[in-house]
Amino acid sequence: MVPEKLMNPIKVIAVIPARGGSKGIPRKNVRFLAGRPMIHYVLDAAQQCSLIDKVVVSTDSDEISYVAGLKQVQVVKRPAYLAEDQVTLDPVIHHAVESVEQAEHCRFDIVLTLQPTSPLLTQSTLNAALTGFIAQHKVDSLISVIDDRHLCWSKQGEDFVPAYQARVNRQQLPSNYKETGAFFMTRRQWLTPTSRLGKRVSVFEVPTSEAIDIDHASDWWVAEKLLRRRRILIRVDGYNKIGLGHISRTLLLAHHLIDHELLFVSEAQHELGTQILRDSHFPLRAIDAQQSYDMILDEFKPHLVINDVLDTDQNSMQALKERGCFVVNFEDLGEGGEVVDVVINALYEDPLPRKNTFWSQAYFCLRDEFRLLEPRPVVKELKEILITFGGTDPNNFTHRVLELLLAHTQGIMITVILGRGYQEVEALESFINAQERPIRLLKDINNISHYMHRADLAFTSAGRTVYEIASLGTPLIILAQNDRELLHTFARYEHGVVNLGLGSHCSDSKLLKTLQRLLDSQELRAELQKKLLSHNLRGGVDRVIKTIFKQYEQTQP
Repeated sequence: MVPEKLMNPIKVIAVIPARGGSKGIPRKNVRFLAGRPMIHYVLDAAQQCSLIDKVVVSTDSDEISYVAGLKQVQVVKRPAYLAEDQVTLDPVIHHAVESVEQAEHCRFDIVLTLQPTSPLLTQSTLNAALTGFIAQHKVDSLISVIDDRHLCWSKQGEDFVPAYQARVNRQQLPSNYKETGAFFMTRRQWLTPTSRLGKRVSVFEVPTSEAIDIDHASDWWVAEKLLRRRRILIRVDGYNKIGLGHISRTLLLAHHLIDHELLFVSEAQHELGTQILRDSHFPLRAIDAQQSYDMILDEFKPHLVINDVLDTDQNSMQALKERGCFVVNFEDLGEGGEVVDVVINALYEDPLPRKNTFWSQAYFCLRDEFRLLEPRPVVKELKEILITFGGTDPNNFTHRVLELLLAHTQGIMITVILGRGYQEVEALESFINAQERPIRLLKDINNISHYMHRADLAFTSAGRTVYEIASLGTPLIILAQNDRELLHTFARYEHGVVNLGLGSHCSDSKLLKTLQRLLDSQELRAELQKKLLSHNLRGGVDRVIKTIFKQYEQTQP
């Protein structure tokens, strides 16, 4: 195969104008942006473009000369008269090109101006634009732009007049191309001390993410955010057996990782979980085999992979590591947890803690809706009891507890909240409709915190819901759905949680005895609330994200 440059005899020079003495952002061109001198970003893009023969920096600054020289590029010293504030780029570029041509006894065919203030311009975009410009012989100059259509106004005399024909949605307006400043390509014959613009001009629309031109401090902040943006793949499932807590947590994390490019991956066979993810409007790929997952990894090329699928095996996690991914697992007690970079575990105590594991209630990811509410004081007599056993309730503890409450309490409002995966809806509705006593039945609601907050007592399983109720100081009784839930380290009396163990092994008499003690004793409920509220559960999401990225940054060169 013939190298790309050998097939293209056209000589291209890229000139990067970088004047010293920036006033808006002092030392802007060499100041560190996301860990590197700003000018190095555009130098990398230019040097990685195989169509460019020569890369030079035009500057009046010794510091810029030194920092640019670290990238092994030629520096053209700019005379003082071309470094004044009012000087445009045309004479600067002309001086740099003529200086190189005279020194090297050559003449270039295309002159490319690249601005160091466009650090997000990628090599692939630059290469695509230059390839097209070389092929379009009838085009004299090519300028980088974005389609910046908006409802705009102009001033005529003393009046302001619309610069549009009709007030329509932005997408329906005609294209309005704005220069980004990233690049300006022109054929050599059109370069003079006063102009770089040929007769026939075309534009190249660059991605919005690459269009930023750093002029103000706010531009710098945005650019740094974008440069630190990472591709994060979130692997999660939700179905009847394991519940929907994994889906809820990863969606919460996603909302707090909005600075990054996210992709959810879930098994197609688990329609319950995948539908919730679709409804969230985050990008989702449903997989049906390991091969399709591998293809997604090849395409997306994630920097980080977050697994919220409980225990993993060592081989699959090692395969992710070999791809160069930083791997974070939640609640992974399996062999895969031994080889990943970080394990976050707010639920289950590890008998032999690993160095890569961060565990305790401090790492529980509390949903934002709970962080807005303040605990209510404990009342003398219970007025409302809440029953909510998570997204699926595979053992149907909901029906069992409801029957007991109806038979052994009077004058107390009972609220039942069902998750999307609850399988016995029709039977429960039929049972409730047959009762004379009013019962509030709610399904798959998005404001569950409101009902947890107003409840005086709650029944739930030993999953993530424990933390949500605890954060509000609402006394609660736990019936664990499975053996794994028995490992929940927070669901203990010492933390204010009444845990009756595995629900299938807990007798009705034990459950009723516990209920009666709480009904009779305001003092006991107040003691439980005090213990619940002694734990700060509201900063967990931020703590988890800070931990992940702190560990990730330590692995970067």
